[in-house]
Amino acid sequence: MDDPHPLRAHMALCLLGFRGSGYSPGFVKVMGEVQAALWADPERQVRLVDEPDPICDACPNLGPRGCTLGGDEHEAHMRAHDREVLRRLDLAPGTAISWGALLARVAERIEGADLPAICTTCPWLPLGVCRESVDALRSSQGGNALSPPKGGDAPAEAH
Repeated sequence: MDDPHPLRAHMALCLLGFRGSGYSPGFVKVMGEVQAALWADPERQVRLVDEPDPICDACPNLGPRGCTLGGDEHEAHMRAHDREVLRRLDLAPGTAISWGALLARVAERIEGADLPAICTTCPWLPLGVCRESVDALRSSQGGNALSPPKGGDAPAEAH
């Protein structure tokens, strides 16, 4: 069996909202590959972390001390997002869980209306695609675990 794929906890929500645009072509490629692989195999294990993961490695905003999207100290905000997701899911950093089970847990415990409190500094939050995707996941009671989100007309700078 493959080792669990490291995944920042908040990235589970980002993968729901991802529509094929992002910070750079390299980031978009990696994010799309991870999204496709997880939806193709909902039994694939992820290891939830509160630090940069392989998707972050492809981001042009990753610096030596973590995320620099909002400045050199922005990593603290990203870790707060991760920890809030973990808290709401009642999971600890380092937890390994299947992608399908993670989506079912998100569907049970997180609503689109919760995202402003979770994703406080996320520049993509105002686009609404993550909220829409979380609510769609909830309405399908986790059934979307086998179906990736539909592509959309998100602006080029959106994730």
